[in-house]
Amino acid sequence: MLQRRGGVAVVALCAVVLAACGSNKPGPAKPSPVIARVGSDVITLAQFNVRYQSAYTSIAQGGGAGGGAAAVTQLRAAILRSLIIDTIIKEEATKLDLEATPKEVAAEVATDAQQAGGMSALETELAGAGGSIAQLEDEISSNLNEQRVEDVFAQQRAALVESILAKGANFSATAKTYSDDNGSTGTADKGGDLGVLTATTLKTYDAAFVAAVKATPVGAYTKTPVHDAGGYDILMVYSKTATGYGVRHILIYAGNPYNVMDRPDWFVEALFTQVDTLCKANQIEVTLTNAGGNPCTAPSPTPAPTASPKATATPKPAG
Repeated sequence: MLQRRGGVAVVALCAVVLAACGSNKPGPAKPSPVIARVGSDVITLAQFNVRYQSAYTSIAQGGGAGGGAAAVTQLRAAILRSLIIDTIIKEEATKLDLEATPKEVAAEVATDAQQAGGMSALETELAGAGGSIAQLEDEISSNLNEQRVEDVFAQQRAALVESILAKGANFSATAKTYSDDNGSTGTADKGGDLGVLTATTLKTYDAAFVAAVKATPVGAYTKTPVHDAGGYDILMVYSKTATGYGVRHILIYAGNPYNVMDRPDWFVEALFTQVDTLCKANQIEVTLTNAGGNPCTAPSPTPAPTASPKATATPKPAG
């Protein structure tokens, strides 16, 4: 079965796996146009090639050399796994009536083109990083679907945390178990403790977060999750002085803007629950050769989220 681990970008994964590809581009894949079936959807050779060529070009531009057939197989397997996961996300988005539309994707491409100085300039920029308009459209569609599905799942998880607290659970212990704020601030390991937030510090936080802090009585927590830039926050105010507010929080990540590189572990687990369900029902079928076979029948690393060659890292918003 597919194994679980934290995600990194496919390009970065491939660079490590390949020790980079050689100077001769591998020959084109030769299966049928439909290379995999996932539930009621199919993955086509064209979809595979868009991601494969982008990742391969990025690696080659990075100065990689060597690799061989085994490395190429691992690269192809990484691309295939990412497509399987994205197809599962798209199916869930469709069920929720949230799937990204061609019009929405085109609008985002147009925005990127405007920022780049025109469509030709965008194409040149993407090509310089190993990408293409097709690759950008693929990424935009996948990211919109994931953001929308993850947001729904985050709301459900935040409601679960509220129900746990309502039953008398300790706030700090619950934060250690459920909070996604385990990055640079590391508050999850500290029971969600943000320390004393001064008036100056609060100015760096999302407005919804600040309003909730000021409105919550000392010793109480927000009974409805606060939808802020970081996702869904449950706040507990443990002190209020002239210096500032002592605050603990439990963050269920659903960032805006959303960054697939920040996929929380619980969301990855939810995806793999669906993967396992489809595998057991024999609803994942792979016909693509030289790509590691059917991921349901052989151990393989967690598929990584894809990232555009032109994309830059987006820090998690405070709060």
